Amino acid sequence: GLDLSPTDILKADIIGEIPKNKQDTYTKKWEDIEQDLGRQAFSELFAHIRMIFRKVKAQGTTLDEIRKHIHPEKKPIHFIENTLIPLSDAYYEIQHEQFESTRRAEEVNFYFRFLNQVDNFDWIPPAILHLAMHKHNPDLLVEFFKKLERLAACMMVMRTKINDRIKRYGALITAIEEGRDIFAEGSPLLLTEDDKQRTLTNLGGDVYTELYTRYILLRLDSCLVTGEAWYNYKTISIEHVLPQNPKPDSQWLALFPDEEQRLIYTHQLGNLILLSRKKNSTAQNYDFAEKKEKYFYAEAAPFALTAEVRNEHKWTPKVIERRQARLLNVLSEAWDLT
Repeated sequence: GLDLSPTDILKADIIGEIPKNKQDTYTKKWEDIEQDLGRQAFSELFAHIRMIFRKVKAQGTTLDEIRKHIHPEKKPIHFIENTLIPLSDAYYEIQHEQFESTRRAEEVNFYFRFLNQVDNFDWIPPAILHLAMHKHNPDLLVEFFKKLERLAACMMVMRTKINDRIKRYGALITAIEEGRDIFAEGSPLLLTEDDKQRTLTNLGGDVYTELYTRYILLRLDSCLVTGEAWYNYKTISIEHVLPQNPKPDSQWLALFPDEEQRLIYTHQLGNLILLSRKKNSTAQNYDFAEKKEKYFYAEAAPFALTAEVRNEHKWTPKVIERRQARLLNVLSEAWDLT
């Protein structure tokens, strides 16, 4: 009783051109992929396939562009065996963070986990193409996805516009297909000096009001622990140590008497931590000692970012400045921004 989806129409186009004695075999392969990915993700896969072939922003619907420019029905078996199956396998592994290998699988899945938190999906076409082409070379995959996570995250921090992202990833797809050295200077996979400077500048300012704050704090936290930390808490909230709205009679105003400077400190990385529960509106404005005792120490499973703040005796401008410089340095090292 459902309306035909674009993938249903493509299925009819493609399977219909396969010899009848093989149609059942390829119908089952098609339907197995759709079932494994789910109807929505299966539809998204074709949008990513369109990007891999076209390398430009869509000018129409995915169905129209595939019919007009890709013509999978001309070589239907080849399309299913050499495009649909390997790219769907790669897409599944990335979505579910389930790359398997005898070596370095956890490192690859670590980068999948962070890439899946990026606020756009434009990085997926080069990701699934590279994984499909090099799935038996874990060393190369680690290096690639390390650089891809850096690129995707930094473009998010730079607030790179969609047209510029598409252009960059399109160039990366071309480089992957042509077998070029994507780690060489000038590669679209690598950050330019301007990219690095813009990223550092944005990270050094007001990060709390940006959509990428949670990503950055989790990425920082992963750098501060031994191993590759990832948290599956149902709730992860961002908390200000120096409150956004301190009470008039609180110690905060004595420690931060300059209102303009206090507002600058408030939303910087150096003043932010993560909690594995919802914010407590009452506790948020406690003075530091009380906040630490009743709020931060109540954190059942503290993040590394939170644990290090609990070790501070006071929370002053100098502490925020020191922590700000340290955290920026940690990210700078993780993403090779200097």
